[in-house]
Amino acid sequence: MFNIKKIHIEVSSKCTLKCPRCPRTELKPEHLNQEFTFDEFKTAFPLNLLTQVDKIVFCGDVGDPIYANDLIDIVDYIKQTDCKIHIITNGSYKKPDWWKNLGSKLSQEDVVQFSIDGWDNESNNLYRVNSDYSSCILGIETLKKSSNCKIRWSTIYFRFNENNINQILEQATQLGIDEWQGVYSTKFDGRYLVNNIDILKPKDVTKISQNGLYQKIEIVLNRTITKDPDYSKNVHPWAKCMIFKKELFINVEGLLFPCPWFNNGYQNNDFVQQNKEKLSIKRRSLLEVINDNVWQDFLSLLDQNPLEICTIKCKNDR
Repeated sequence: MFNIKKIHIEVSSKCTLKCPRCPRTELKPEHLNQEFTFDEFKTAFPLNLLTQVDKIVFCGDVGDPIYANDLIDIVDYIKQTDCKIHIITNGSYKKPDWWKNLGSKLSQEDVVQFSIDGWDNESNNLYRVNSDYSSCILGIETLKKSSNCKIRWSTIYFRFNENNINQILEQATQLGIDEWQGVYSTKFDGRYLVNNIDILKPKDVTKISQNGLYQKIEIVLNRTITKDPDYSKNVHPWAKCMIFKKELFINVEGLLFPCPWFNNGYQNNDFVQQNKEKLSIKRRSLLEVINDNVWQDFLSLLDQNPLEICTIKCKNDR
């Protein structure tokens, strides 16, 4: 029913940052400061299953993967197969030896993506509150020396950096970054207005998402990062999870969702609340959860009474 070629995993809900528009800060969910252990990961993903997966993305809704104690052991385990790895991180506070150890497990098919919105510690902390710019740069420099993995620098456009993008690009180029990514965010105005002003919103409206979804641009600075294959299939008129345009998501509790948006906390999701035990890959294998009849109920919802998040992110985006 679902595509397992690409899977997005929240391996940790721990983070050192306090980004003001992150759901971790805004919603303060109950499952903070948890992580997948190595044993839990091996149970959920036996090697014979991993051989069917093209890529695993380590990111998450409320945490950063590099703070999972067992991340390097998990990466080493995955690399027993041909599965590619994409790690998305703020990059703060890890020592060079840690980055060197991680880099030794990765190949040129793997990507480490640093989310950095500034050009020094002061500017980066205007949104990435409590980040440590110098340790981010040290992490990049260490990976460049110790690994053949590809490195992406990703920047969200804000008012404080929209006129400094060339400065950020210059730093990224000097560091040997393979690709720079600019992100047009959706999180402006509305509840973020104070005295009718959003202090983070770019003045250039072309640097703001126009369709309710994060939009991204890429500039190749060194090596090209290979795009994902086109897995899409025409089996549903609009649901991205069904037509394989959005990957499966597993949160830090081990709950399997059709996509990373599905249970983001900003919209009520009765389906998850009613079916938590059936959705948990910490209780059953991944394939057992995927093949459970509960997803037939989900299909009925899509066609008859779509969840609010499905309407916002997919049905209205046609």
